[in-house]
Amino acid sequence: MKIIDKKPALFEKSNNNIWTDPYIQQQILKKHLDFQSDEASRRQESILKTVNFILKHTKAASRLLDLGCGPGLYTSLFADADYVVTGIDFNKASIEYAMAKSCKVKYIQNDYINSYPNGEYDTITMIYCDMGTHSDDDRDRLLNNIYRSLSNGGVFIFDVFSEEIINAKQENKSWEYAPHGGLWNENEYLLLSQTFHYPKNKAFAYQYNLMYEGTVKHFIIWERYYSEKEITEILEKVGFSQISIYKNLLDKNNFTSNSEMFIVAKK
Repeated sequence: MKIIDKKPALFEKSNNNIWTDPYIQQQILKKHLDFQSDEASRRQESILKTVNFILKHTKAASRLLDLGCGPGLYTSLFADADYVVTGIDFNKASIEYAMAKSCKVKYIQNDYINSYPNGEYDTITMIYCDMGTHSDDDRDRLLNNIYRSLSNGGVFIFDVFSEEIINAKQENKSWEYAPHGGLWNENEYLLLSQTFHYPKNKAFAYQYNLMYEGTVKHFIIWERYYSEKEITEILEKVGFSQISIYKNLLDKNNFTSNSEMFIVAKK
């Protein structure tokens, strides 16, 4: 069994992906649907606060695209507010759940980086710091697609982690033994978890080696964070003209960090 026990190159991609792994994506869906947990979607009270914040900063009944929509916990609320809603996510289990729950939303199972949905939108959302999971190159490619697909006067609303996240995260290594299976596999497994920090690039890498039945699966998840100045300059470079940043919008998050910034960028 080959364990990868070294710091990955910046924004290196692993051969396996937790959001598309057939078993793990089902477990993630269960986490999404636990309304008292912040582990996949945020807790229900935070979801409602976020939706109300977005409704306040957008045109009523507008055409809305939610990038990384998961099982539709946000999109269904926008549809109930008479928005014309499209949601895209590449987690098959989450999209199938969302489609079964609501016929008022158009759902797309795909990768929004490489298969950005066609159309013109008045509002585009990306919730729970999804922007930070992408490399800078993929982020810039995505932002250009977002800007292009927004109507004049349209808004892009999203959240990212601020530099304060470094107060809650640190480099570490740990082992987990699950004799009866768990989040990562239904059978007995051993998991090596590693956290690496890239201070100059404002990024964390979470690397996992999953060992079960003589097999090793390797996963890397990235978490990029920003200063207010940096995220503003990135958005201005794309063409956004009015950028507002909001902090302390939500209550304490017990799973990741409470250092997110919500950004409203107008075309």
